[in-house]
Amino acid sequence: MSVRSVLKKLAISLLSLIVVLVLAEVAARLAEPGPFSFFDSQPYDPAPGMDHVHKRNFAGRWDGTWYATDSLGLRGGELHPKFTPEEYRVVAIGDSCTFGKGVVDADTWPRQFESMLRAALPAGHVPVVANAGVNGYSAKQYFEVVKERCGELKPNLVVVGYTLNDFPNVTKALDENLHQGKGNLRAAIPYDLRNLLGRTALFRWMRATYYVMNRERDFQRAEELAGAVKNQGKRNPDRVAREIQYLEGMVAAARDVNAQICVFLFPYESQVYLEHYDTSAVDWLRSLCEERKIPFIDLIDEFRAGARAETPPKQLFIRGDRYHPNPAGYGIVARSVLDTVRERGWLPKAQ
Repeated sequence: MSVRSVLKKLAISLLSLIVVLVLAEVAARLAEPGPFSFFDSQPYDPAPGMDHVHKRNFAGRWDGTWYATDSLGLRGGELHPKFTPEEYRVVAIGDSCTFGKGVVDADTWPRQFESMLRAALPAGHVPVVANAGVNGYSAKQYFEVVKERCGELKPNLVVVGYTLNDFPNVTKALDENLHQGKGNLRAAIPYDLRNLLGRTALFRWMRATYYVMNRERDFQRAEELAGAVKNQGKRNPDRVAREIQYLEGMVAAARDVNAQICVFLFPYESQVYLEHYDTSAVDWLRSLCEERKIPFIDLIDEFRAGARAETPPKQLFIRGDRYHPNPAGYGIVARSVLDTVRERGWLPKAQ
């Protein structure tokens, strides 16, 4: 066989492979929620002291999620608060779980909560819910966002959604050990290469599929590792003091505009589907809230009950993900927040 013939076959094979990969990428992108976009677009601007903020009036896909922000950098359609007594204004604070990574805007908990409020408010009242969640944020940024958004939107209610990776705890340490420790496939891929590959929907699909295939094995390993990481959840006194400072700052900022405030903690998948799970992080955050007379919404029991309402247990997290809820999971969050608001008597009364 001549060299020319070999090169021709190699070229045809390479072209065929490229075509297959392009078609697979298109198919993977079509399967992701939201409008189709062939390329990922970075949705953040750098911000001193905040790491990053959402670009304003941005539309594009990033890491499997369709981002569409308004002139304030908030997810969703443009807010038009009139600041009238008929409006019930809510600001939702949090990270990617509040922003709604992996789901369309209508399926996020702030938007589902807005729909539930519309039905629960007395006639003539209008809900205005601002989704101020930003991927990668934690308590330090939550505090800054509460201050900023309370000044802009003068909310009646501020809801802060913590996640377990916001502060040191056993569950976070276990998750990092299990999914990022030595011997894990994720750890074998350099960080910069992971970020580069993560811009392709095909890689995201493969990553999720790998997790789904190993889910039961990971749960079994989680049980085995629980004892080994128990001491990694001990809290640094300085870190605890900062967390308390941020929480008290959020409470003060909300009360400065006469807004009510409540707090909840998103559960990890392992806390919902394992028979035994660590409660120390939940207990700690609950105690901080109770000491400051802030309503704390415990979502774990609600998620566990929701999952076990079906056989096999219902999936409440997006495919191949350990802590971002799917639309059904976000529905549980929205209903739990509404129940708390009702129980506290925070809804306006009918005239």
